[in-house]
Amino acid sequence: MGHTVVIGGGGAGLTAAIAARKAGAGVLLLSKTKVGTSCCTSYSGGGFSLPAGKNGGTEAFRKATRNVGREMNHSGMLETFVAGCEAGLREIQSWGVTLRFTDDGHAWSSETAPNPVMGGGGMVSQLAAIARAEGVQFLEDAMAVSIRTRNGAVSGVEAIEWRTGKTHALPASSVILATGGGGRIYERTDNPARMTGDGYALALDLGLSLIDMEFVQFYPLGLDEPDLPVWMIGLPIVDLVRLTDGSGREFMKEAFASWGIKNGWEANFLARDRSARLVQSVWDSGDAATLHFEDLSGEVLRSKKLQELLIVAPEGITHGKGRPVRVRPIQHYFCGGVTVDGNAETSVPGLFACGEVTGGVDGASRIGGNALTNLVTFGLLAGRGAATHCGAAGAFVPEAAERLLKDFPDGTVSPESIRKEIASVVESSLGPVRNGAGCREAAERLEILSGDIRRVTRRPGMELLHALELSGLSTTATAVARAASLREESRGTHYRTEFPEERDCWKRPVRVLLENGKMTAR
Repeated sequence: MGHTVVIGGGGAGLTAAIAARKAGAGVLLLSKTKVGTSCCTSYSGGGFSLPAGKNGGTEAFRKATRNVGREMNHSGMLETFVAGCEAGLREIQSWGVTLRFTDDGHAWSSETAPNPVMGGGGMVSQLAAIARAEGVQFLEDAMAVSIRTRNGAVSGVEAIEWRTGKTHALPASSVILATGGGGRIYERTDNPARMTGDGYALALDLGLSLIDMEFVQFYPLGLDEPDLPVWMIGLPIVDLVRLTDGSGREFMKEAFASWGIKNGWEANFLARDRSARLVQSVWDSGDAATLHFEDLSGEVLRSKKLQELLIVAPEGITHGKGRPVRVRPIQHYFCGGVTVDGNAETSVPGLFACGEVTGGVDGASRIGGNALTNLVTFGLLAGRGAATHCGAAGAFVPEAAERLLKDFPDGTVSPESIRKEIASVVESSLGPVRNGAGCREAAERLEILSGDIRRVTRRPGMELLHALELSGLSTTATAVARAASLREESRGTHYRTEFPEERDCWKRPVRVLLENGKMTAR
């Protein structure tokens, strides 16, 4: 067995690391922060969707995933996912991860959650403890800046400890990319701060392409009040609290009937894309979407069910008699990313990928609960595959890492200022409702901003971390803009005002790649 480097300390990376270690590989897990503290798995609701119970078994689950994905799902990945997901969850349960399986086609890790916001935090903590017990080595507070190859196959990873500026050359016979998504390109997102699209940049620099980057999932209900945090509210809340437009019309309940959706609970799993677009359309008309907590009695306001759906800041919403609260969509998940096969391997020998950094399983939109199911299913496959791969590991000098630190000593631009500019461009043009002119303008403005990255200050500490993250942020934002401007139709999470219907000629993935140093989509 060889030596595997896992890039990413969330649920996907930990699952893959444990699987590789159990298969006999030496494993080093590289995490940008303390393991498990800043990943989307920790901040998830802790729920998994499965082909069982009310989900109707394997065939019904496959069909539902394809329907929600608008038939854009990668067939090989989907078959692997559907066939292996429940067995995967049973396996990590056998490792010692606490899971509760229910008869409605779901499993839950939230019983071990440390607080309501971190529904998956208990699961991640358990995976981290299991990884340590298995002998996985951790390198924390270190960021991967380059994946090295030799004779076309991966040979290691270059990394920088951002607190000190120390560089590392990490030889490996295989590498697993598990860096998560890029939600922090948006101003309004429920993703933690370190979700900056690092893996997308690493993959493109290696010559790989990204697919489906235009398919960004927005959660329909996010708080939009100046005195409240930017966070999501569970969509099933519309079954308990009136959601209206300015005229008092309960527009979402009216839409459910036409969609064949029974209620907010069902919409949360099967119609997030349509629900988000509907809420955004209210705002685009000059109105506001509002939840009317003032209608509720004190007993209902304090009920456990309502508090669970609110997730955060219940006192800021329900104190006293309750108050009306404005809501609009909030970025939640990336359906696109790195292309892998049914065994979680990329086209570069020895490079595997799993979790949100990959694209293909979800297609144009994702069923609620499939994110965690995905990361376990493909995390296991990536770990096992990486463990058995005999690659081209060997000593090398961390040239790219050292160049990042030494080539631009006279930076005068704050990395945080560029980060804010990227988010402003993305928020204004790449939301749930888009148009071609806005997408193209965003791509052009982002490419101009990318030139400023060379001039940022990079002193060790948070400033260096923010500077290093700009590559992922810039790459991710530009990839979304390029892909969204090319797809001239509306499908799943991608809605173009000039092309409001699906078009058969676009029933294919858009690929983003680097050609002569310039990002293109085709």
